Order: sequence, then structure tokens, then C-alpha cells
Amino acid sequence: MAAGPRLKTHTEAFWRDEFRISEADLDFLTGLILEAGKPQSTEQLARALIAHHCRLEQEAAAREAVTSRVYRPMDSYQVGERLVFTALDFAEGQVIGLRPGHNPRYAPFSVIRVAFADGREREFAAQFDQPHPLNRPIEELTRSQGQGMTEEEAIQAFLPYVAPRLEAHLQGLSDWVRLNGQWFLSGLLPEVHVGHLNLAEAIIYEAGRPVTAQEMLAHLDLSPTASEAAQLFALNHALANDPRFDNVGTQEERIWYLRALEPPAALEQPAVLKPAFVAEEDDLIGLTMVDIVEEIGDELDFVEGAIVHPARDFRFQLNFPHLYAGTAPAGEPLLRFLGQRERSHFPITIVDSRTGKRFEAWVVPAHRYLCGLGEWYASTGMTVGAEIALSPTGEPFTLVANIATARGGRSQWVRTATVEDGRLVLQIQRASVAVRCDPNMLIDVPNKEAIAQLMAHHEEANTSLFALVRMAFLELAKLNSQGYAHAKSIYAVVNMLRRSGAVPIFAILTRHACYDPVGDGQWAFDQNLVGRVYDTPEEMMERPLSARSMRARDQVTRYLAR
Repeated sequence: MAAGPRLKTHTEAFWRDEFRISEADLDFLTGLILEAGKPQSTEQLARALIAHHCRLEQEAAAREAVTSRVYRPMDSYQVGERLVFTALDFAEGQVIGLRPGHNPRYAPFSVIRVAFADGREREFAAQFDQPHPLNRPIEELTRSQGQGMTEEEAIQAFLPYVAPRLEAHLQGLSDWVRLNGQWFLSGLLPEVHVGHLNLAEAIIYEAGRPVTAQEMLAHLDLSPTASEAAQLFALNHALANDPRFDNVGTQEERIWYLRALEPPAALEQPAVLKPAFVAEEDDLIGLTMVDIVEEIGDELDFVEGAIVHPARDFRFQLNFPHLYAGTAPAGEPLLRFLGQRERSHFPITIVDSRTGKRFEAWVVPAHRYLCGLGEWYASTGMTVGAEIALSPTGEPFTLVANIATARGGRSQWVRTATVEDGRLVLQIQRASVAVRCDPNMLIDVPNKEAIAQLMAHHEEANTSLFALVRMAFLELAKLNSQGYAHAKSIYAVVNMLRRSGAVPIFAILTRHACYDPVGDGQWAFDQNLVGRVYDTPEEMMERPLSARSMRARDQVTRYLAR
């Protein structure tokens, strides 16, 4: 048989179109907070409110059923009589017809015809004194909901309508206070004044580390009449609204530190690190270039879905943007090792393997970098191309930074980058090199501010990656007797013009016919083929447009499929 009318609270139309937050609802939710004695999330409040409305309507229907006649197949009825049908969510109807029933399997019985408020008519058995689920005492029938939704089904179905509406309504009420999706009553909160906040600041300074509100409570004289939950909520709320304090934990477990003690890059991504070009899973590069990508260790080359192998240490070669910003790439293996991905930023300890000196650095998972390394870079004479390895220790959130002293003395003939007339210029000059570097990545930068300003210019001009690769290649080729440039060198120079991962740069070299691989990571350039591209991996490997007899054949693959 077709289902009859349903309780309003079991219909989408009610919650979508009719439901409004009432004073009675607010009284109910206030009682809920008072009973729980702790903050409640929007979802918790909305779930309770839906269940409350469902129960109210069911109770009202049950009361109506008690005062009206409840339909049972065993009873007799007259035309004009009004009945309540518990099996149809307490729908009410009127008997409009009566006739004999015919079924040779049963003794004589009657059939009543009932009209419902929605215009539908249905027939039901009467005077049917046979076993039937509805031939039970009326008290049992009125306690049963019949074919309606369960409470949990109603909550799951209608929560998307109620939660946003409830949150918007509570935000407009002064006696409700919200903190990161949790609600509490303002009347239950103790006062947290500026003196308390100044003392909280002093507590963090003295501790020299992030501190929880729970730790602070022992030193603050908040109202003793307020519950601990109310004190914690009030203190966390006050700290969240004071610009001196920064939550370096999660929304569920807040840990407070002072913005004045954090490196700026922990709070905002430096301009030189903002990516212009990142790896895509469909980028095509040669297989030998995959090894170069891994040696460089650029965080912009991670693609979601790529296989990540556990590592004993985390190696990278330093590019200019990270050197300038005092940051380092945090690759996927390192981030998985540290965990805490839900935190916006958090501190770790770095130990210099050469001196044993310990210092604080910060991890920014969303942007995949470490920051706070500027002083260490300056003290070690760090340069573009430096080889750095971070190794785990037995201590939690502590890494050893391994670097080696440069071979062959400190003064070397190296590529030096300067800015002349608004363009990058490379020259070979003597420079002091204090740490071991990859020779293809090594570039001395006497005036870092000038390079940073050049990057800002190209970012504003939105210079294409193809144009940047060409600029880098031509500057490098003039320093090579054969006119070649190494892929790593091109990467290092491009990252003095705009921020890019290695994969997008190598994809340009692989796809464009004007570049040819000549072995050992070196590439040649043919001005006559500018604008010509290869379309298939086979063409990119064979390079049929090239007039160069001495070229390397490198199998080309999709980057994510490596």
C-alpha cells in the first residue's frame, strides 16, 4: 500500500521552507548548554534541535491519538467518524464509506473508505478479528511511530538545512559567544580583562614556548564561581581576539604563542615563495630528469597521488627564494614524518650537526616549507646550491641539519648573479663558498635585494615560463664554451626570475624542439626551432626536428607515472 501522510518534521519541505528559530528553541538550547556545562558545536546544537522538534511532534500526535479514536482492524466504524492511523505517522482521516469485505480465507468482515486531508482516499479492513500487527492495545499503538523516519535518519537528512540557519541566528545574539565553531553562553563566562592578557603574555615569554590555556589558568585569577570549562572557553576566546597571541595548535587543541616571537614567514608566505609554476601530474619529462628533480627536492614538485617512499633523511639543494626568505622546502616525506598536518604552523627544533647549536624553526604544512632559518643561513655562509640534509633524532620534533664544508678552500671561481638595467646578468667571479654545493646549482648572489626586486618585476609582468627558461639558458650558455646549460643551472636561474618547481621547467625543455639534451643533464639550444613543439613522448625522445647529431635519447614519461 502507498505510504500515508508523514509527520511534518520528517519532511524536507518543513525544514527547508517553514522552520524558523524560535524563542522556545533558544530556551531549549540554553538548557542544553546549562545541562552539559561545556561548549557545544553548531552541529551538536542542530542535531539536538532536530531531535527535539521530532519528539515534540510525535508526542503531540500521540496525545491526539489518545483523545481521538485510533484505527484498529478489529474494531467497527461508522460513516462520518474521524480516525487516527498510527501506522501512517498518526495521520487523521474521516470514514466516508462502508461496505462488506470478501475473502474466502477469513470470516465476514467490513471495509471502510477513508478520506485524508491531502485529498487521497484509501480503504481499510474493519471488524477483522484476525491476527494483525495493529490489533493491539491502543497504548502500545500510540507509543509506536510506525513507518516514519528514525530520529537519527531525520537528523542526517535535515542537518544541512538546520545547522547553517542556526549558526547565522546565534551569531546575531549577544548572549551567545562563538569560538571556532563552539558556542557558549556569555552569562556563564568569567571576565577576562587586559590584566589577565598581559599576564598570559608574560607566562609565554617566561616559558619560551607555546602554552595551553589550561597551563595559564593556574596563574590567572579568574572567577572561582565559573566552571573550568567556562574559564577555558573565556580565556581561549579572549586570546583569540587579542592580536598579540597566535594559536599554533589545532581548533580542537589550542596552543598559544606570541606573534612577536614567530618568524613573519610562519604567519604569511613570503612573496618570493609564492609559486608561479608548479608540477602537474601530466607533465612530460625524461626519465633521467626524474632523478634530478628528486635531488633538487623542491616542494613545488609534489603532486597529489604520487607514491611517497619513507626516507632516513630529507635532502634538498637550496634555491634563491628559500635562501632569501630564510626558509627551506618541506617535502612530503618530511611532512608525513612530522605529522600535525591540521596545524597552520608549529615549531620544531633544528640542531646544527657541526656545532651542536640548537635553534627553533617553524613548519608551515599548507605551503610546504620550514621558516626561521635566516640567522642560521647567515652564520654558515649559505648560498644558492647548498646541499642540506635534515635527519630525524630520538627527540620528538627535532631534526639535525647536516651540511659539509666546501672542498678546495673557501674562495672559488663561481657564477655570480647581478642585476643590470633591469635584467639578470651572470658572470664568472671569485667568491667565498663556505658550504658544499652542487656545482650546477651554485650561484653567488652579492645583492639579494636586487634579485628579489627583479622577481617582483617578472611576477607583476606575468612573464611566461618559456620566456624565463630562454632568458636563463642564454645567460648560462654564454659562460659555457660549447654553449650548453645544465638542467639544474637553468632551474636555479629561473628561480631568480620567478618561483617555479623543477618539473615545469624540465617539461619546457622536453616539449620544445629548440632544446636538445646532449647528455649528463646538459642541454643545447637552436634559435631556428623556437616555436616548434613535439606532441608525443616518442617525438620528445627522438627529437626528429633536430639537426644535432650528438644528442641524448631519454625515454619520456608522464611525471606522476614515474
